[in-house]
Amino acid sequence: GNVGLAAGASFYINFFNYDPKINPNPNWRQKHLKLKIETSYLKANLDHFGSYQAEDSQNGLKLRNMHGKTSVINLGTMIEYHPYNIPDFITTKKRWVAPYFGLGVMGGYSMPSVTTDLGDWQDEANLIQAYHAYGSNDSTVQPIDIDSKLVLSLVFGAGLRFEIDFESALMIDMRWQYFNNDYIDGLSPNPGIVPNKYNDWLYYLNVGYVFEFGENTRISTWLKRNRRMR
Repeated sequence: GNVGLAAGASFYINFFNYDPKINPNPNWRQKHLKLKIETSYLKANLDHFGSYQAEDSQNGLKLRNMHGKTSVINLGTMIEYHPYNIPDFITTKKRWVAPYFGLGVMGGYSMPSVTTDLGDWQDEANLIQAYHAYGSNDSTVQPIDIDSKLVLSLVFGAGLRFEIDFESALMIDMRWQYFNNDYIDGLSPNPGIVPNKYNDWLYYLNVGYVFEFGENTRISTWLKRNRRMR
């Protein structure tokens, strides 16, 4: 399949305070949920894969010579569920690794492009039948649309967070992003010729670094406690 690269930044909001005097008895929401605000940028080069493009035929030749690129900017929010007690994990270090699950909504801006080594991609002679315009004169459907567009998506994820020290952690997660649009890659083949039941989607493997900062952090709370003890 096609593989791309992505980079992003996230901001986490905890629902509890690290200072036990302020938040002595965290409730379920404070113990198990986090809010995450995220922005990311993805870029991928695209080619056709599978039995159709491998065929020794005109259609196979056209698919092998067809290429694309897409870039997607995402901005959105996720709610993360942590099965283990978050205050215990990040303040007492009872565990050094903890799983989590996420569900979110993203707004995005996609920028696809299409080319063919056979010449002009807008010349239907260089394309397989599934990418030819279809429909009536009043409602012609273009299977190739490289206009940039605003899109929405649902995001589902699961991951692990590894504690390093009071201020930092590593995370790794897997994520599935499903769009409300089938032109993220610029292509939506004629469903009467090629089965095309679903919109575009992405699968991610993320690796990240988490740093706690601000007054309400583990290291700040720890220092304040020690100052009071002295």
